[in-house]
Amino acid sequence: MTRVALALGSNLYRQVSMTHAMLKLQKVLTDISCSDVYETVPLHAKGPDYYNAVIVGNTGLSLDALLAFTKNTEKEMGRGDWYDQYGNRLSIRCLDIDILLYGDVISEYPELPRSDIFKYSFVTVPLASLVPHLVPPGGNRSVTELAAGMSSDNLRPVKDLNLSLIGH
Repeated sequence: MTRVALALGSNLYRQVSMTHAMLKLQKVLTDISCSDVYETVPLHAKGPDYYNAVIVGNTGLSLDALLAFTKNTEKEMGRGDWYDQYGNRLSIRCLDIDILLYGDVISEYPELPRSDIFKYSFVTVPLASLVPHLVPPGGNRSVTELAAGMSSDNLRPVKDLNLSLIGH
């Protein structure tokens, strides 16, 4: 079994999408821990606000199999690129699942550990709440130390969605 961390995000049918992701991931992960869900504004494009969360669990799947599983789950929820009438990319995702960590693997494709851990509070803060002392492979600071250097002003807790309760 390999310990993994996954980031979940959705800004279209957010509650349904996050619930679907959790139910699907329970088929391939055990000993799952879920962060709180946070609402955030999209960063690099236009679109509705996101729901974001991080889950940590164990999997018997290889990295390639886990990647294929997450991409298939995204497609089931209608993942695709969306554009406005002027050709500007919109930040609309029914479901986005990113593998943040896969054990101690360091890889270019998929990028592991994901650079999101080091850049975005909507990933780092929830991850730190689950595994505060974890030092990402190749890193020299814990996720708690990384999170301490980030502003969490843009993270608004979502009180009516608790991923820990889904499927139990």
